[in-house]
Amino acid sequence: MTNCNACRMPSCSAPTRDQTGYAGRFCSDRCEIRYEHLQADARDTAQEDAY
Repeated sequence: MTNCNACRMPSCSAPTRDQTGYAGRFCSDRCEIRYEHLQADARDTAQEDAY
């Protein structure tokens, strides 16, 4: 389990902040956007593997 006070982005361990409406999930907008891209890439890969 990850530290609740650390950014949710897997490669980031910076403390979280509550300024984007995602209470305690990311340390910056940049990490939030990168995380969303990682999730989208994972979904695309899973769909490609299903075919």
